[in-house]
Amino acid sequence: MIGIPRVLHVIRPAAGGMLTHLELLLRGLGLCGYDLTVACPVEELVLQKMRAAGITRLLPLDVGDTPRLWLDPLVIGQLSRFLKVHPFDIIHAHGAKAGLITRLALNWRGRLSYPVIVSYHNEILPPSRQSRQRKVRYLMEKYLVKYTSHFIAVSPGIRDELINIIGCPPAQVSLIPNGIELTELETGERQAEVRRAYRASWGWPDDDQWFVVGTACRLTWEKGPDLLLEAANLAVRKEPSLRFVIIGDGPMAAELQQAARSYGLAAFVRFLGYRDNARRIFPAFDAFVLPSRTEGWPLSVMEAMALGLPVIAADVGGLPHMIDSGCSGILISPGLVQELAEALILLARDRERAKELGRRAAVHARSHFSGEVMVERVKEVYDQVLRWTSASPLLRKGEK
Repeated sequence: MIGIPRVLHVIRPAAGGMLTHLELLLRGLGLCGYDLTVACPVEELVLQKMRAAGITRLLPLDVGDTPRLWLDPLVIGQLSRFLKVHPFDIIHAHGAKAGLITRLALNWRGRLSYPVIVSYHNEILPPSRQSRQRKVRYLMEKYLVKYTSHFIAVSPGIRDELINIIGCPPAQVSLIPNGIELTELETGERQAEVRRAYRASWGWPDDDQWFVVGTACRLTWEKGPDLLLEAANLAVRKEPSLRFVIIGDGPMAAELQQAARSYGLAAFVRFLGYRDNARRIFPAFDAFVLPSRTEGWPLSVMEAMALGLPVIAADVGGLPHMIDSGCSGILISPGLVQELAEALILLARDRERAKELGRRAAVHARSHFSGEVMVERVKEVYDQVLRWTSASPLLRKGEK
């Protein structure tokens, strides 16, 4: 009989939205009474979020983001040895790489039959991945299905991949979109104060003169920040009131800043780098943009919508399920720079329409993006897995 359920969360390197999501989830699960331990990389941002979530037991684990031929076997062995000494009632891996490491560790030099839940935050087989990598990933995921108790997909597209392509049993797949902490949203008076302060610091103090479009994301090819700069270059030629703010860091940071200089956009774009809790800056924007090439269920879009910003986003991943195009935002074809530029110009020139889209976005967000609902649904998955484990002698106490 299980008393206080012991749950090990295995986390790959994370930043931005995924890390904020994990903080919210872990804090909520802790308040629900679970006994939590986290295996994660020793990175300052990750450790800060774990402290904020109230996590006191950490296992340093270099899960990595991509396959590593020589290092991954060492990490798998480390986790396997830890699990043989420290029993858990559930292991919950976040991200495909963490799921891979976890399930292989349970089959490392013997079989430990702990129930495993894997959350998928991004497309499993995105078109951007090379065909050989896609095939290897497909075969590995297909093989590991039998060692997985439950799958969590953050978007309908990922759920469909798991069921229709990977072959996961539908009864073992749950769609649980990420949520946000709605109670922390700024008041109207505070938003106006934030707006004035940030816009003045960027050199754009006159509200009526500028239309400021912001984004917050990891600066990677998948998120499409290069597409945003290309579109900005086209848009400002027709609508010089447009201004852009890019929040985030990543491998494309230097390249993007060079591109902005090459386009002659130095006066039109501000790069802020990584900012913890970036949504505190969002009230300074008139609109939000996310031109991703591939996407899951982006936290930044939920936060922007909840704050009443119209969102321009690519029609990929979970975004078409978050945004009603023409009603609460604008969806554009992924990768089409001209279409993105036209959407930017449209909102800058019709500001009443932009405000109306933002008002509708806020109503939708506050009804559908609650973090409390997300935590409760994850708890329901845990309860289901624990009931199944209790009924299956082979899955008790990690028996071999």
